Amino acid sequence: MYYRLVTLSFSVLFLLGCNEKTEDKVGPRTPDVVTNSSTVVLGIQTLPDTVMRIGNLAWHSNIKEAFNIAKEQGKDVIVMVGEDSCRWCVKMKKRTLIDARVQEQMKRYVLVSIKRSDKEAVKYVPEFDGNIPSFFFMNNKQELLDAIVGYFKEDDFLEYIKEIDE
Repeated sequence: MYYRLVTLSFSVLFLLGCNEKTEDKVGPRTPDVVTNSSTVVLGIQTLPDTVMRIGNLAWHSNIKEAFNIAKEQGKDVIVMVGEDSCRWCVKMKKRTLIDARVQEQMKRYVLVSIKRSDKEAVKYVPEFDGNIPSFFFMNNKQELLDAIVGYFKEDDFLEYIKEIDE
C-alpha cells in the first residue's frame, strides 16, 4: 500500500510538470512583461482583447482582431501558442522574446499570444498538434507560412525569423 501511495505521488508530480512555481525555475517576473485588457468589437460580437507587452512589443490575445490589424497594416502574423503554467513558454517570453535583436525583427509582424486551452482560438491555427510553445508564421489571409515548436535561444530564434523573412 505504501509503495502505491509513493508511486501515485510521484506520478502526479511528474504529470503536473509546469506549475505555479514556474517563476522559481526561470527567475522572478520582469517588468518587461505587462498585460492590459480592452474590448474589441467585431461586427455584432464583442470579444475581449488582452494586450500583453513583452519588451516593447504588443501581443494580442484576440486572434481575429490580430488578423484584422494585419490586413489593415499589410503585415504578416506570428501566433504563439502556450500556457502561463508552461515553464518553457515563460522562459521563451522572459529570455528570448525580450532580446533587443529579436524585438527589432518582430516589429514587422502583428503578434498574437493564445493559450492552448482556448479551443476557439486554436481553431484558427492550422497544423497545431498540442505541443507548446509553438510559433506559427502566417500571412494576413490566415495562410500558414511556417511553424516551429519548442523553446529557442535568442540567436536560434533570430536566425529562424530571418530565414522566414527571406
